[in-house]
Amino acid sequence: MGFLTFTPLTGFLFFFINLTILTISRRFLTYKGVQFISILNNILFLFICLHSWSEYTLNGTTELVSFKLNNINWININYEIVLKTSTLSFLFTLLVSVIGSATNFYILNYFKFEERGEEFILLINWFEFSMIFLVLSNNFFTILLGWELIGLTSFLLINFWRFKITTLGCSFKAFTFNKVSDIFLMISFCLLWNTYKTSDIDVLLTLIQQNPVNHSYTLWLSIICIFIASSIKSAQFIGHLWLPDSMEAPVPASSLIHSATLVSAGIYLLLKFQPIISISNMTNFIFFYGSLTAAFGGIAAASQTDMKKLLAYSTISHCGFIIASIALNNFIVTVTYLYLHGLFKAVTFFCAGSIIKVNNTQDTRQMGMLKNQLVLTIMLIVAAINLGGLPFTYGYLYKYLFLYNLIITPVNIFSYGFSIIGMLCGVVYVYKLIYYSCFDIRKGAYPLTIMYLQFSKKFSKKFLYNFTFFKLFAFSIIFVFSIFFYIIIKYYILKNYIILNYSNLFYTNEFPFLTTFITTKSYLISLYYLLFTVTTIILILQNWRGSNMFNLKLNNLISLFGIIALFPITNKITTIFNLISCL
Repeated sequence: MGFLTFTPLTGFLFFFINLTILTISRRFLTYKGVQFISILNNILFLFICLHSWSEYTLNGTTELVSFKLNNINWININYEIVLKTSTLSFLFTLLVSVIGSATNFYILNYFKFEERGEEFILLINWFEFSMIFLVLSNNFFTILLGWELIGLTSFLLINFWRFKITTLGCSFKAFTFNKVSDIFLMISFCLLWNTYKTSDIDVLLTLIQQNPVNHSYTLWLSIICIFIASSIKSAQFIGHLWLPDSMEAPVPASSLIHSATLVSAGIYLLLKFQPIISISNMTNFIFFYGSLTAAFGGIAAASQTDMKKLLAYSTISHCGFIIASIALNNFIVTVTYLYLHGLFKAVTFFCAGSIIKVNNTQDTRQMGMLKNQLVLTIMLIVAAINLGGLPFTYGYLYKYLFLYNLIITPVNIFSYGFSIIGMLCGVVYVYKLIYYSCFDIRKGAYPLTIMYLQFSKKFSKKFLYNFTFFKLFAFSIIFVFSIFFYIIIKYYILKNYIILNYSNLFYTNEFPFLTTFITTKSYLISLYYLLFTVTTIILILQNWRGSNMFNLKLNNLISLFGIIALFPITNKITTIFNLISCL
C-alpha cells in the first residue's frame, strides 16, 4: 500500500493518529479548539472516502494491509491486525464518515452550554473510529478487537451523564447484552479456527465454499453463534431489550448508535459471513426472525408517546427489515435500506434533540412547533416521511425493491405478513411523530414563555436558536449525500443490476408472476385491517387508566368489532376485483 496515495486505509491511519494526538493534548485546548480539530479530521477522512467512491464501489477494487503485533505464535495463532478495503467495508466506512462528520457539526450547537464537552467530542470520535476499525477488519483477532471497542465506547457514551440515577443501570444493561454477544462471537470463531485452522476471513470463506459438506455440524453451530451475536448487536426480537434504554445517552451519541455504528455492527457481521450463511438452511428462519422484529418494532413504536422511545423502537423495526433483506440474498436491497435508515435516522435524531431541548420534555403530547423552529420542522418531516416510505421518497424506493424481491422469492406466508405489518406500521408511527411534535403552536409556546419569565428574553433566544447555521450545515451534509446515493442507486446500479438479473423471470414466467401479484395485493388489504385492529387495541389499552369516559371506550370497542366483522367481506371483494382487472 502506498502511504502517499489517497486511499481509505491511508485516511483511516491519519484519522487514528490525529485522534490520538488530540486525546493526549486535549487539556491544553479549549472546547472550540477540540471541536475544530475533530471536524477537520472528519472532513479530511470524508473527502478521502468520496475521492475513492468509484474505485471501490463501481470497479470493485480491494486493498489489504497487515501489522504484525509480535513474532511469537501461541498455538499457531497469528496476532496481527489485518485491514482490508473492499466494496462492503468501503460502503460502511463511507456511511460512518458521513454521519460522523454531520454529528461533529451538530455538537457545536447541541453541547454549547453543557459541561465536559471536550470529553464527549472525543468519545464520539473514538466511537466512530471503533466502527470503522471493525468494518475494515479481515481476521478473527481484529474483528474481536473492533467488536470490543464498540461495546466499550458505547458504554461510556450511554453513561456520559452519570450523575443521573437511571443512566448507570441503562449503560450496564447495554454492556451486559454486548458481553453476551461477544461470548457467542468468540465461540463461533473458536469453532471455525479449530475446524479450518485459519483466522483469515477470505481464506476461510474460500475453504468453506469449496467444500461446504465437510464439518457441516461445526459450520452450522458456528453460523448459529454468529447470528445470535449479530441479532443482539442489531437489537433483534428478544435481544432488543438494551436499545430503548440506550436512549439515556446524549442525542448526538444516540444518532450514531441508532444509525451507523452499534446496530450496524451486527448487520455488517452477517453481510461479511453471508457466503456461508447462504449455503446453510437458515435463510428462511433469518427472514422470519427479521420480519417478526420489523412488525414488533413497528407496533411498539406506534404505541409510544415518548419521542426517544418511539425512535428507539423505530430503529428495531428498521433493523428487522435489514436482516430480512440479508436473508433474501440481495446485496443491493440491503445496502439501499442501510443507507436509507442510517442517513435519515441521524437527521431525525438531530431534529428530535433540538425539539426536546426547546420543549423541555420528551412527551410528544406536550410538544409543539414554534415559528422559529420552521427549519427543524421541515427537516423532521422530510426525514420522517423517508423513513415511513411515502411515495416519491427514498424510502419508497426501498419498499419497491423489497416487495419486488418478495414477489419473486418463495417465503413463508407468516414472514410475508409480518413484513407488510412492519411497513404499514412505519406509516402509523411516522404520522404520529410528525403530528404530535410539529403541529401545535400553542403547546410549543409554553416552554418559551416560562424561559422568558425565568431568564431574560435575550438569553432565552440565544440558548434556543444560536448556531443555527452549523445545525443547517450538519443537515446539508446528510441530505446532499442521500440525494447523491439515491441517484446512483436508481439510475445506475438498478439499471445495470436488477433489470439484467431479473428480467428473464418476468418474460418466461409472466402468468405465475401475475398470480403472485394478485395474492400479494389481497394479503396487503387483509393485513392492513389486521394491523389497524392491533394498533387500535394497543392505543385503547394504553390510555385505559387515563380516562373514565366509559361510554367513549365502549363506542371505540363497538367500532373495533365492526372493523373485525368487515374484514373477511372486504378481503373477498378486493380479491374478486383484482381477478376481474387482470382478465
